[in-house]
Amino acid sequence: MRQQKICNVLCLAVAIIVLMSGCSSSGPSTVPVKGTLTIDGQPATDIMVTLAGSDPNVPAASGKVENGSFTLFSGVEGKPGCVPGKYKVVLTALGSGEAMYRSGQGAPGKAALPFPEKYLAANTSDKEVEITKGSNELNITIP
Repeated sequence: MRQQKICNVLCLAVAIIVLMSGCSSSGPSTVPVKGTLTIDGQPATDIMVTLAGSDPNVPAASGKVENGSFTLFSGVEGKPGCVPGKYKVVLTALGSGEAMYRSGQGAPGKAALPFPEKYLAANTSDKEVEITKGSNELNITIP
């Protein structure tokens, strides 16, 4: 009788461990984040928006902006969403220099950015956002 109780307790412990390991995911938990990006009052396109945090252990989140809208994914695995916290907004232009030149945004040999240079790096960006638990909708406006 005593051996059967011990066996039942061990089987229950193993079952709990197996269930818990199946429910966990690698890395910190993320929350869904989507949003819009406007530059000079116009919906942005062909831009990568990245949220860069000050904690090196928390992965950055990024997403491609098309027709003003984006959805964020975190880390190199591209896990949907973003870890809650405070972030600086960093932008990267994805359009080719030749296309920007033809549209009148740049000079030959040097393409102009569709946004101010300060948004190229977290240490110079003045745009800060906070991601909280639950779903988040960001509206980023660049003058």
